[in-house]
Amino acid sequence: MKQLKQAALNILAHKSRLIGKIESGNQGPTLVFSGGIHGNEPSGVIALVNVLNTLQKQNIPLKGNLLAIIGNVQALHAGMRYITQDLNRLWTPDHIYKLHNGGFDTNEITPEVEEMIAIDNKLIKFVKGKPAEHRYFIDLHTTSSFSAPFAAIDKMHQSIAFARLLPIPFIVNLDDYLKGTLLHYLDHINFGAMVFEAGQHDDPNSVRIHEALIWMVLVTSGALAQHNVPNYEGKLTLLSGLHPNYNDAYQIIHREPANQPGFKMLPGFVNFQPIKKGQPLATTQSKQILSPYNGFMFMPLYQNQGQDGFFIIEKLKTPGF
Repeated sequence: MKQLKQAALNILAHKSRLIGKIESGNQGPTLVFSGGIHGNEPSGVIALVNVLNTLQKQNIPLKGNLLAIIGNVQALHAGMRYITQDLNRLWTPDHIYKLHNGGFDTNEITPEVEEMIAIDNKLIKFVKGKPAEHRYFIDLHTTSSFSAPFAAIDKMHQSIAFARLLPIPFIVNLDDYLKGTLLHYLDHINFGAMVFEAGQHDDPNSVRIHEALIWMVLVTSGALAQHNVPNYEGKLTLLSGLHPNYNDAYQIIHREPANQPGFKMLPGFVNFQPIKKGQPLATTQSKQILSPYNGFMFMPLYQNQGQDGFFIIEKLKTPGF
């Protein structure tokens, strides 16, 4: 973690929230990437800086518009998931209304509300005058345990169609279980939205995987020609080789909250690991938590901060959902 955290701090030493912006003047998609919505997840920020630097140094032509931003700048400085509140749980209907209709009362302002207001201002200014069609937002994350990469998408048609073009498994109903996520907000401003989890927080390979996903999004969206991507085949092979059924769709069937006294995951669980009904998964001060279903483990909590203990998912039998 020290290596990635130091790299993120080096970036913050000379960069504000804005990592980079390209407005080509040519017809093409409108793409927004964010990293560091959780401050203990520096991988996405580092990957965005690396990709933007390559685009600039190699003078690679881009169609359309691209914005890359840091999510929670204050938490990233501190190396914490958040300062006072999870920024990825604040995008509630009430907060979205206040963002665009009069603002927050003074006593409601917290470090994360400040971050939310700043992100909203930057997004609204960037998309002004740009058509809503072919508008995509990719939110880059990592997880607290070692994990096969995956995406979570909203249920908008353009998000589903776009996710199917990428060599990654994806979850289709995360926003039904997690309230106030950035994913929910993006629906309101007409973005096809995707959360991409590259791997474990302090694994340097997470940066490589994030970079590969960014390049794949640029190509799939039509912003870049495939031949302009350095080692395109290597990046495609990296992503598609990380999961045995890399384009499968899943849905959540159970969420176990982490706010139970003494909640602790049992060791060794990873994303997409098969689990059986009745299998011990976690403990609290008073009981052992058993799986209520057959399915697959999803996002087991192995860090101190977090509201979700784990999820159970099932594979969708048909991709049409």
